[in-house]
Amino acid sequence: MNDREVKRYEMCNRVVTFGQDHAADFAASSKATELFGKLKLAIKQADEARPLQQGGRATAREVLLDGLRIDLKNIVRTAREIGEEVPGFADRFSLPASPSHAELLTAANRAMIELKKTEVAAQFAGYELPETFVDDLEADLKAIDESKYEQDGTDLKGVASTVVLGAAIRSGLQIVGKLNAIMHNKYTREPEKLRAWKSASHTERAARREKATPGANGSTPTTPVAAAGAA
Repeated sequence: MNDREVKRYEMCNRVVTFGQDHAADFAASSKATELFGKLKLAIKQADEARPLQQGGRATAREVLLDGLRIDLKNIVRTAREIGEEVPGFADRFSLPASPSHAELLTAANRAMIELKKTEVAAQFAGYELPETFVDDLEADLKAIDESKYEQDGTDLKGVASTVVLGAAIRSGLQIVGKLNAIMHNKYTREPEKLRAWKSASHTERAARREKATPGANGSTPTTPVAAAGAA
């Protein structure tokens, strides 16, 4: 798994734990209980596929697209809230009319153009989106573009397991999205539980790699190792 997939896999596991810790809040026949069960199955499928990757470099583009879709939904939802006080603001952001990848990318790129305007991005302050949400959206778009080339040179077994793993994580993300709507309704008057849910379902961003600065002779400097016993 790449870093992005690991973060989303970990989030799905946290959501399952949340479901187990709050199982008493939901009837056995409830939609939430059904979804928590499906999420456990998706994680099991991911666990079975992970050992088979054998170092394959293939990245499931579907996982990246679903992550982009979630990010865009959060932005659009927040824009609608801002639009309650700033007429016309929500019109700048929209979800794709169809589930096609092309329309998703078009909608995300359109949102990116608006968010590059400082006065527009500033309106989102205070709505608990990550401070880097504009950069994150741009990174999503770049990763999707680059993912078209990532399967070159991978072994067939690794590619096959990556497809299975990607499908499992994608399914998990979709299930968490459905649970998100339920939890906001269920815990609207229980702020502590709602905060616990938001914490469990939040996907941390993978750390960005810093580019090394070449030395004077063009070589890449290395970090000196501290001497033994140094404070």
